[in-house]
Amino acid sequence: MAQSAPSWLTNPRRWLRVAAHEIRALKQAAGMTPTEWQSRREAFVNNALASGLRRQQTGVRWFVKFCVHARGRAPMTELNQHSPWEEQLEATQLLMDFAVWLAVSRPSGRPIAAKTIGKYLSHVRMWHRQEFFRDIIGDDFGQLKELLKGIARTVTQPPKLERWGVRTQDLAASMQATLNPASAVDSNWFAALTCAFCGLLRAAEFSLQPGEAFDPARHLTRADVTFVTEADGSEYAVIRMRPAKRTGATKTVPLVLGGGGTLLDPVRALRHLFDIDPVPEAQRATTPLFRQGGQRPFTVEQVRGTVKYLMLSLGLDPRKFGAHSLRIGGATAALSAGLSPAAIRAAGRWASDVYILYTRCNMHSAVQLASVIGSTSFEDTERGIKFADEELLLMPDEMPAIRFDEYLSTDMLEDLEDET
Repeated sequence: MAQSAPSWLTNPRRWLRVAAHEIRALKQAAGMTPTEWQSRREAFVNNALASGLRRQQTGVRWFVKFCVHARGRAPMTELNQHSPWEEQLEATQLLMDFAVWLAVSRPSGRPIAAKTIGKYLSHVRMWHRQEFFRDIIGDDFGQLKELLKGIARTVTQPPKLERWGVRTQDLAASMQATLNPASAVDSNWFAALTCAFCGLLRAAEFSLQPGEAFDPARHLTRADVTFVTEADGSEYAVIRMRPAKRTGATKTVPLVLGGGGTLLDPVRALRHLFDIDPVPEAQRATTPLFRQGGQRPFTVEQVRGTVKYLMLSLGLDPRKFGAHSLRIGGATAALSAGLSPAAIRAAGRWASDVYILYTRCNMHSAVQLASVIGSTSFEDTERGIKFADEELLLMPDEMPAIRFDEYLSTDMLEDLEDET
């Protein structure tokens, strides 16, 4: 049976209307100056990176910029299970070119390890699924894996970053020696670092990441803190927070901080902060919990610099420390005090279900955890981040049926590489 001719061929007027639209669009494109093209590219990039957890990740930000600026194309694909092989190959080659660009061009100015490039590729795939509900490439990942192996073997790999944890006694001594309790700004720093250490906070959970704007719905405010006094006179604080590596835009996780630590006491530090730097009740919900004046919260870069400065004041090598050293140090203190890995995982939001802390350890244990961390000094014989990879994983007696490599979660690995 003969097929009917296309409508545009049998209807010249419609064909002319379609052609007119195309001609007008092409003329408009030809008339745009390079500056206008650049402005529009930047607008699209900024829009793509405007918000969202995945959009803030380094690999996603670089991928969008690579596609728009270097390749002149959109950073998304329209693949599905029935897409032609040629289209799947083109999408795979785009990711391969991105990986090669990271390895050879070094957009950060520093060498990027093949393992880190692999992590960036995973972030791009997860971002694409979350934003466009489909994978950016097909089901064949063999070429990408072989490419990463080749990069690891032929491109000089940067040395593994050695990051030390801050020791409880060192943090307490350095803050007491350098921070003035009569200063509002110094009191903010004292409270922020104390809560971060005892609460096992990531830097992004109490300060702003690069390019991030303060959002009271997502970031800590003065209204997120509640003080609770028990019948025996003991006190603890509850901070309503949003874990940095969990999806969702609201603060629904309670961070319980017990007082009474002999070296670091987060409750006492928060009480002092609220006294020395008061905020009117009506403004608490829009005022950063920890701030450097006005409505300006601390940034991750400032946290990193302050930790380095404090450790330098004790004569330690600042290159060994960073923003993540607070979380490493707090977890090491907890392990040194004999707390179970399960409780530490839950308290530090390494576990996927934070309620484990309350069902397995009960609220009393949750309150005591921060107090124990703040009271435990330690001497780590092998300083670094290796402990979190080994000792905070499930113990064999906790889940004997699970294989070690199956439990090694992406979230924990990302924690270890936050500052690589």
